[in-house]
Amino acid sequence: MKDVTVAVIGNVDSGKSTLVGVLTKGGLDDGRGLARAKAGGRVFNFSHEAANGRTSSIAQEIMGFNSGGDQVLIERMANTTANSRNTTWQQVMEKSERLVTFSDLCGHEKYLKTTIFGLVGQCPDYTMIIVNANAGFQRMSREHLGIALALRIPFFIVVTKIDIAPQNVYEENLMQLHKIVRSNAVKRQPLVVKEPEELEGAARGIYQKEVCPIFCISSVTGEGGERGTELM
Repeated sequence: MKDVTVAVIGNVDSGKSTLVGVLTKGGLDDGRGLARAKAGGRVFNFSHEAANGRTSSIAQEIMGFNSGGDQVLIERMANTTANSRNTTWQQVMEKSERLVTFSDLCGHEKYLKTTIFGLVGQCPDYTMIIVNANAGFQRMSREHLGIALALRIPFFIVVTKIDIAPQNVYEENLMQLHKIVRSNAVKRQPLVVKEPEELEGAARGIYQKEVCPIFCISSVTGEGGERGTELM
């Protein structure tokens, strides 16, 4: 079994934990955090995180794929305890040929040290930088990108909440991302992945440090989410 670890980083309130919940549990969010909360599968570790919707610790979830490349889905949207989560993890591992482990890291600057610890201590294979389509690439996202570059961790960007972003705001923030990716500090070619045929080139470009794939998705409607799943 090939185990791939993906560190999930980005500014606070960008939708990191919600996206992890949607990807790993096979169910969409309700727009109010169902996919990340205790009642929706418990991506969060602590009750205060579920209460304010902000990650302050390193949380992990797994995503399995069978020999045919299909995602292994176990009913776990109602799991609320550590024991039940351990049981479903075991079931996913037993039925999977490949495994993706997501490390959901903190977005608030107050917990930057915890995020750095997660990136350094866990040695992820990739970093998934989450950007809110409404807010754009904010200060802590820049910090996280700088750390990923310094540690030479391959990265890609996921733009979330496209279902609620005004079209002009969404387009402006996407243009901003293109400029950042092309900048002298990053030196990557942005590639907005729209078709499955583009995934192979995107994956190859990440390894060669030439391309930064950008996925534009909604955790509520599911738009664009299938392309991110296929990349895994």
